[in-house]
Amino acid sequence: MTVDRCKMAGFTLIEMLVAVALLALIGALGWRGLDNVQQASLHLTETTARWQELALVGERIGSDVRQAIAVPGRQTDGRAAPPWQGSSTEKSAQMSFTRIGDSDGQLSRLAYRWQDGQLDLLLWPTPDALAPGRSYRLLSGIEHLEFAYLDRQGRWLASWPNPPGQALPRALRLRFELQEGGTIERIFDVPAAD
Repeated sequence: MTVDRCKMAGFTLIEMLVAVALLALIGALGWRGLDNVQQASLHLTETTARWQELALVGERIGSDVRQAIAVPGRQTDGRAAPPWQGSSTEKSAQMSFTRIGDSDGQLSRLAYRWQDGQLDLLLWPTPDALAPGRSYRLLSGIEHLEFAYLDRQGRWLASWPNPPGQALPRALRLRFELQEGGTIERIFDVPAAD
């Protein structure tokens, strides 16, 4: 009877090994699941930040376009510049125009320039851009960017000024192709157009 009591009093080595193996398996699965959740959360955070950055740049461009005014400017080399000037190629795109200031109503000149995957904003305090403007990096990771301009006949043009007698386009179409994939297109009305 004493032999039977000893057998019932504890666990066998096999039972202990099975329990430890099950505990290790559950721990590994839990760690893997937690790691997947953390990676998904990090990816979601990065994606959200990227889309917010793109939305803010789109809003900035839209705000500037809504404040465009048909006042000629001057280029840094002293030559006269039309109120709105822009062109797009496969490797670069640039657009510049005169706009009314946000709070003080003063006129200023600005340009958006895309090259080497970067979108920059250049600002001059007056339409006479005789000195180099301040430059700000707005976006990176842009595979291709295209500006297109709507004329009075409803045609989208790759460069401006193209039609004689029209200082400002009726609308601006902005198309981003992102390095991570995907294309974004926005169209902005130019209220001050003839």
